Amino acid sequence: MRQSDSQFEAPEIQSLRLGRTKWDLMDCDRPTAVFKNPFSSRCAESRRSQNVFSPDWASAVPNLIEKLVSEVVEKKKMEIRFSLLEIAVSELKSRIDTLDAAKTRIVPINSFAPEKYDLLKPILVSVQAVDDEFEAGWFDANIHTAGENEEEAVSNLKSLILDYFDGFSKEPSEKLGPEPTRQLTVLKLFIQKTM
Repeated sequence: MRQSDSQFEAPEIQSLRLGRTKWDLMDCDRPTAVFKNPFSSRCAESRRSQNVFSPDWASAVPNLIEKLVSEVVEKKKMEIRFSLLEIAVSELKSRIDTLDAAKTRIVPINSFAPEKYDLLKPILVSVQAVDDEFEAGWFDANIHTAGENEEEAVSNLKSLILDYFDGFSKEPSEKLGPEPTRQLTVLKLFIQKTM
């Protein structure tokens, strides 16, 4: 062993190697000042003083059990809430994905030009791709149609709206059924024929 390695040796081995004192095998069993034996009588006394039980501990046990049960129940409730939130978020994501896949757009109708009808307020219609065509619909009046592209679908819907307006306006109100009467009421809120 080199001289520089001697700093890492135990003091007893250094003193034996240097020939200063005789080393005794019993020194290994003696506790050092640094190491506290946890099983010594002094450590046991300090452990006993830390773990002091009250004389009425038996009556406190039911309260502790009740508290533990209520904490477990609350934890389970939180787990259920988080599970329900995960399910709700998953369903919302699925709906958003479905809407995104449908590629539905809201398009305003602001005019019926060159037809002689005034628009009292814009009509918001939905346009979406369905298979190889586009569908346009005005849900308030329950009027829907299709076309090869978005512009054609909206143009066809505008024509159909005016056809419904003219057809229902010519009929006496008592001859219209409940749905055509409702549709005419909605149409009159948005459309007015000009002279």
